[in-house]
Amino acid sequence: MTPELAFEPGSSTAYRTGDWRTAKPVYRDKWPPCSQTCPASEDIQGWLALANEQQWEAAWRRLTDRNPLPATMGRICYHPCEAACNRSHLDSAVNIHALERHLGDLAIANGWRHAMLDEVPKKQKIAVVGAGPAGLSCAFQLARRGYPVTLFDAQPEPGGTLRSGIPAYRLPKGVLADEIETILALGIELHCNTRIGREIGESELREQFDAVFLAIGTQRPRLYQGDSSRHSVMSGLDFLHRLNRGAPPELPSRVAVIGGGNTAIDVARSARRLGAEVTILSPQDPPAEHRTRLGTEMPTSLQEVMEAESERVKLLHRVGVRRLVRSGEHLSGIEVAHVDRVHDSQGRFNPVLFDGTEAFVPAGLAIFAIGQQVDWQGLEELRQAAESDGVWIGGDAGGSPRFAVAAVGSGYQTAMSILAALKYPSAPFEAQKKANISFKQMQPDYFPKRPRREGKVIAQPLDGFDETVQGLAAGEAPEEAARCLSCGVCFQCDNCWHFCPDAAVIKKAGGGYEIDYDFCKGCGICAQECPCGHIDMERVD
Repeated sequence: MTPELAFEPGSSTAYRTGDWRTAKPVYRDKWPPCSQTCPASEDIQGWLALANEQQWEAAWRRLTDRNPLPATMGRICYHPCEAACNRSHLDSAVNIHALERHLGDLAIANGWRHAMLDEVPKKQKIAVVGAGPAGLSCAFQLARRGYPVTLFDAQPEPGGTLRSGIPAYRLPKGVLADEIETILALGIELHCNTRIGREIGESELREQFDAVFLAIGTQRPRLYQGDSSRHSVMSGLDFLHRLNRGAPPELPSRVAVIGGGNTAIDVARSARRLGAEVTILSPQDPPAEHRTRLGTEMPTSLQEVMEAESERVKLLHRVGVRRLVRSGEHLSGIEVAHVDRVHDSQGRFNPVLFDGTEAFVPAGLAIFAIGQQVDWQGLEELRQAAESDGVWIGGDAGGSPRFAVAAVGSGYQTAMSILAALKYPSAPFEAQKKANISFKQMQPDYFPKRPRREGKVIAQPLDGFDETVQGLAAGEAPEEAARCLSCGVCFQCDNCWHFCPDAAVIKKAGGGYEIDYDFCKGCGICAQECPCGHIDMERVD
């Protein structure tokens, strides 16, 4: 007699084996660490994917959705995105800033122009005070949505610190001018040599405009207070302003630069190009000393320090100025001492010198690059106003950004806040809610090791102020973009489809995949074999 079975024989598709599972796979976009750490919140994985496909203009448009100055930022940004890049655990980080520069340079060479996001002109008028990175970023976002924007700047030309505070060997002025011109082409009205409180009063500004954004930066240098004589002493900001105006000061044979940030490095390298022997006196440790939590590292990039040292700039770390040593009025040098503690008990930058460690550094000029402050003269009333009064403050003047790319991000966020206040019909600002992804969640064995492509450095960098670092060659750019691991974002490699033992992964007609949960037993092979960590296994009750 034939035994009776508990089921009818037939095709396995008749049995919905998905009832067995205790977990199910879910496709979920993650937040790549590069975008997570980018101060401008660029969709770096998105534009790198387009660059990998050599869709250059589309990649540029994706990038400039958040950052309208890619050729500029690709040259001067300190690229924290690369420090966070998961690829560094495999071989070396993707050269994101070089690819950003490449896209910006392509846009300039090909005359690409920003597209309007909303062609309907709006009635509310907006004033942006300050044409630096924060002001330009905010004006760009508002203008492309149809708002009439007027940009005011006290200087003869727009750009702010990008123009006046960065030497040409790092940022050629023609590159900056081309990118600003592309932003202004959206219909932004520009008024230079116009200081609010002098050419235009505060009350007049508020009467004429529905919203005001103050992005005036920090243009007043902090001065050294330990010496009453101003002879042979100047600020780093003044030095760079004179240099960028084409009237650099005459320098003695030896120059001391006091400070540890980007301005100090720029001043020192510029002074070397003008023929002086230069020593940087920094109260902090060198960068990349793994003491970031203590806040004792120089607030500049290791790459810039290395380039300065290659140009024979001497760096003395953990030293502070005890006094200026003079022969009459003329400076003969600086007495320094070891910095025992960088911050006080409240965490404020307040170096304490260690007695008995004094040393002498010869110098005929002391250039202090010890920080900058906001100049609120003429803006006292606007400074006290609130967003509810139609006044916003951002960029360096807002207190948080210290770097140009952070100011770009601040300009974007302010623009979104202004749009919300003006009842713009859509909600363009999206809070990032994606999950983070680490290298441990990925499958690196699927990715071959590939060398990082670098822009070349000219052999004789001290011969004038020509740009020091060259960009990627045309053939190198797509190869470098292909090194992106697409962390947490599906790039349709088909691994989940290939490895599923139940054929429960289905390719969708428009691209991507879906799971047939009637037959998925929750074995987790698809998640285990996903190279970029895009698939999560969720527990099923």
